[in-house]
Amino acid sequence: MDPLAILFGSFALMLVAGVPIAYALGLASLLTMWSAGIPLALFVQQMYQGINSFVLLAVPFFLLAGILMNLGEITDRLVRMSQALFGWMRGSLAVVNVVANMLMAGLSGSSVADVAGLGSILIPGMVKAGYPREFAVAVTISASTIGIIIPPSIFMVVYGAVGNVSIGAMFLGGAIPGILIGLSQIAYCYVMAVRHGFPKGERLPLREVGRAVLIGLPPFGVTLIILGGIIGGVFTATEAACVAVVYSLLLAGLAYRSLSLSRLYAAIKEAARFTGPTLFCVMNGMMFGWLMAYLEIPPRIQAFARYLELGQTTTLLFIMLLFVILGTFESGVASIIIFLPVVQALADGVGLNPIHVGVIVCVTLALGLITPPYGLCLFIGAQIGGISVERAFRHSLGFVFLFVAMDILLVLVPDTVLWLPRWLVPQMLGGR
Repeated sequence: MDPLAILFGSFALMLVAGVPIAYALGLASLLTMWSAGIPLALFVQQMYQGINSFVLLAVPFFLLAGILMNLGEITDRLVRMSQALFGWMRGSLAVVNVVANMLMAGLSGSSVADVAGLGSILIPGMVKAGYPREFAVAVTISASTIGIIIPPSIFMVVYGAVGNVSIGAMFLGGAIPGILIGLSQIAYCYVMAVRHGFPKGERLPLREVGRAVLIGLPPFGVTLIILGGIIGGVFTATEAACVAVVYSLLLAGLAYRSLSLSRLYAAIKEAARFTGPTLFCVMNGMMFGWLMAYLEIPPRIQAFARYLELGQTTTLLFIMLLFVILGTFESGVASIIIFLPVVQALADGVGLNPIHVGVIVCVTLALGLITPPYGLCLFIGAQIGGISVERAFRHSLGFVFLFVAMDILLVLVPDTVLWLPRWLVPQMLGGR
């Protein structure tokens, strides 16, 4: 029997049967190797090689830094700063919600952490202020998608590590798209607020605004450390993540004195809980990807793309559509690992820039966090807001359509992604 049919057929059957995707990847690979007579010792070797990566160490450290920021009550300071700056607008709390998520995105690198941390504060606050509960949930879960677009980003770390693409250049490539998506959501919130007469906040005295900004600014030392260190060549993404953890500990533990030993233990445990499944999925996914390369799938796809004579824009739109579908049904990390060889073969075949492709993939997968049936942020936000998943998603559709429109803009105008890395790190723009 054809090894390709065994690989993809067994993988699909296990997914239909409800086998967790990480196990399905490993078992399908093992079954294919056994049937094709490939030495099974390679299974263990390739799985080990999948996680034997210094770059992947950035994942648990970025997660830990974000969780420390949340448990160290730094989230409250960011919300306070956002309210001081934008609380005077019509629909101020909705705007503050988006702004706070944009600010948290520069600290945590995880949308799930953002919706859990900010949602528990802002959803009840918006409902108490008179906003419809469904709208409060919709704003929160939609704004949380920015968490894995604005640097640092866990998805971009995984993409860079697996695809041998510059993580620093991808971080920079995600900055402008993340800001544009955030600004589009702010505009949408304002339009909805005017149309439905949502509450308007009060303008604070300039002195109070200045005080709130001073209180909220110190956490952004993390972002400066990460980007400045990587761009300046002082340290790698992994070393930047370690420095971010130390900075978070010093800020929350010593400067703010809001991080007790019990909270520190809880943060480490939470980071381990998120990291374990992620790296286990990476390990099995790398095995699956190695087997696809062994069976010469990428060259076949590349030849097929040349035969169809697809242009760059058409190819990138196809990649975007592919990941819209994948992100709806499975983990973003798993989608990256499984389909990265296919994507890179398609992109190389038409001469697309690897940084542009990587950012588009990560941005598109962010949408999957709020679309059922997989949408983790959708489920968490609906649970915090006390409404059904169906109601939460129905009221998020406006944000979903807006997100897709912005994603298409990033495809059609490459400079929205490439301008910043081209300006600051042109030597990394090749991506490899």
